[in-house]
Amino acid sequence: MAKEIDNFDDEEMDEANGAMLDALNAEENFVPQVRDYSDRRILIWEEDDVRREACLEVLSDLLVGAYFKAVRTEEEALQQLEEDDWDTFVVDFYTEGVSVSDFIKRVNNYPGSILVAINMGPLTLPEEREPAKAENLRRLFDIERASSQIHA
Repeated sequence: MAKEIDNFDDEEMDEANGAMLDALNAEENFVPQVRDYSDRRILIWEEDDVRREACLEVLSDLLVGAYFKAVRTEEEALQQLEEDDWDTFVVDFYTEGVSVSDFIKRVNNYPGSILVAINMGPLTLPEEREPAKAENLRRLFDIERASSQIHA
């Protein structure tokens, strides 16, 4: 045991402490980057009214300028695929039957789009406004795409 203490490297400890302090300072001073999502069209399918409203509230606060449509049933979601153009689809894969639904099969082949599967159960606006959580959630929606890729 004494041998390990004798081999203790003060420089390594200083470097580790410095890295830890840098990480803590970066987190405390983290300023979320405000981005313009006005070119985004996001369709949310969630059967539970409370979860759907919470998801809509959190995402509209997080993705400033995006157009959102939230529907309750798979039939409504499928109808929206026929009636409008979308680049992002949001579902809760914890909902029974969603992962094998016709809607998921269709959006997996929807040109130039992404599918975001999140657990909508714990979504609350105050919690999602925490910078670290908000940044992780927002990153799920950051895609680079050409306008020509959107479904015509």
